[in-house]
Amino acid sequence: MITEGKLEFEIAWDGKQIAGAKILSSRPVLACRVLEGKGIGEALRRVPLLFSVCGKAQGVAAAAACDAAHGVEADGAVKEDRERAIAAECLQEYVWRLFIDLPRLLGEAARPGDLADLRRRMPAAAGEAEWLDIAEDAEDLLEQRVFGMRARDWLALDAARRARWVDDAALPAARMLARLRTCRANPPRDFLPWLDAEALRTDIAPALDASPAFVAKPTWRGRPAETGALARQRLQPHIARELELNGLSARLLARLTELAALPAQLRRPLAQGVRSVSAGAGVGIAAVETARGTLIHRVALDGERVTHYRIVAPTEWNFHPRGAFPRGLAGMPARNEGELRQAVALLAHALDPCVAYETRIVDA
Repeated sequence: MITEGKLEFEIAWDGKQIAGAKILSSRPVLACRVLEGKGIGEALRRVPLLFSVCGKAQGVAAAAACDAAHGVEADGAVKEDRERAIAAECLQEYVWRLFIDLPRLLGEAARPGDLADLRRRMPAAAGEAEWLDIAEDAEDLLEQRVFGMRARDWLALDAARRARWVDDAALPAARMLARLRTCRANPPRDFLPWLDAEALRTDIAPALDASPAFVAKPTWRGRPAETGALARQRLQPHIARELELNGLSARLLARLTELAALPAQLRRPLAQGVRSVSAGAGVGIAAVETARGTLIHRVALDGERVTHYRIVAPTEWNFHPRGAFPRGLAGMPARNEGELRQAVALLAHALDPCVAYETRIVDA
């Protein structure tokens, strides 16, 4: 398994507010080069083992990129299996953040038992019947522990009823959403759009070819861009309204929106989370939607052997040195070190790095 590295946040503070934030990364963004020289079969077996975070999505992205490099398209059954694998992984990631990480930041009780129970129900391999059982279990968990109603009913709430759901504060998710609305942070600005096959071919592939640094500091048409649930859901009316109030609560609401839709995706997957395209002879590029954002794999093949491999992970989009994290913190009020560290932790959680991080405070 590849060493994950970490992020270090250097936060400049003048005693009243955050004056600026720098990001230092020790993430091994070129570690995927260990796949170069390997046969395709061996490379595909190794990818999920090399990456401890989003291993299913990594494997799906690798397979889709290799398919595109070969100029072939997976059949419908394979596509459905891939979509379900990604949905199941997203479900576990979202529940982890909602039941463990965010409660600890906001003074709610963590619920590791509920998460452990969900993970035990996720088989290594599943057929149609097993996926339907998993979807039903997920719906029951979300009804009892997250929404207080069936997920599809929560998704159908109008603005007034959703406001009452938050105001009633009967469930931790509603209380945490309300609490985040009181936290000040600069609003998000630039988002990574949905990367369809044409965008992968005409924008991402040339950027990867032009600069080895793109994998460490990716940009969308020259600008840092946020990826993740908010980027995907920001045009939905209830998300757009929340975004006008607060970027932190909007990110949580976007996660809740995607979480509510995952049981249906497990039951009847829509083939839309995985896109791939040929980017030249023997070259394939794929994009996969993970809980943290868009994951990109690019592979070049010589026959059945990998000659070049690159990965662009969501962490590098969301924690770009000029991106959403430093922009979100700049000017944020912090009357003491405790407030400062909580502000940093809440925004980092909202953007969700793939690795651990440390915060260092310096005088502004």
